[in-house]
Amino acid sequence: MIFLKKFISFTAAVTALAMILCGCTAKNDGKKHDESVEATSQPFTERVVDTADGSYVYDKAGLLNADDLKACNDYAGWLYTEKLINAAVVTTNDLGGKSPSDFALDEYNRIYEGKGSGLLVLINNDTNEDFIWRTGSCLSEISQASESNAIYWSTKEIIGGSYRRGIMRLLQLGELCGDHIVDNAQVFEFDELTVLDKAMGSCKYDLTLLASRNGSDTPNEDILKSYYTRKYSDGSGIMLMIDANKKNMIAYSGDKLPWELEKALKPANELAAKEDYSGAVNKVIEALDGKAASLKKT
Repeated sequence: MIFLKKFISFTAAVTALAMILCGCTAKNDGKKHDESVEATSQPFTERVVDTADGSYVYDKAGLLNADDLKACNDYAGWLYTEKLINAAVVTTNDLGGKSPSDFALDEYNRIYEGKGSGLLVLINNDTNEDFIWRTGSCLSEISQASESNAIYWSTKEIIGGSYRRGIMRLLQLGELCGDHIVDNAQVFEFDELTVLDKAMGSCKYDLTLLASRNGSDTPNEDILKSYYTRKYSDGSGIMLMIDANKKNMIAYSGDKLPWELEKALKPANELAAKEDYSGAVNKVIEALDGKAASLKKT
């Protein structure tokens, strides 16, 4: 049995188990490994989430039964709505002659048109080099150490016969991204994201910020409304959008915007025009009775 062979390989090379930058399957099948990874304990918790509206898992290799596919799809859908992450899982037996990274990128472009903050997990049974494609917030906020650790424990799950748990461990990297900022344009440094996200959580309103570089023909107002509907399907909360191309900030809510926020948008936009996006966000946080982020200037 294939899992027995993988297990034998695993026990023979336990110190060299973790994969290359983005691999996550066992060495006996030709998977490549990164021997420098020091894996720390990572308890597994499977979230209870609502049924996803849409498809996020494309099991072309037929690795998942119906229940497991639904569980992975529902969780990826949860990341899509709650974290505003364009999440996807693709399994394949044929890369079509492409490298794993090129195949993963092409799949992300096919599914999401290359847009947004993304996390795509590729399980590749062709050349046995699996891959995790990250962009936007997922690139800024998920460290290489966290990815490598998730890969290590995902590998053990797959060796043990559970593609479901292995895939879920990799998708759960998305939970390392903040609750209040989705930085599609990577306009913030990691340290800024951490403190700003916490500061936004201290506001008296549920607040989410989208950072973008809109080069499309779609108006910012329409983009912001689409993200708002995605995150706040119940009509609650407030969404902000910073466009690093236009160097401005706008806001939207299903209800009337608080007067304090409307007043704060003027000084916030003055700072955004100077590319001081952290300062612009702090103006809004202060206006909404939040604790402004303390940012070190370099």
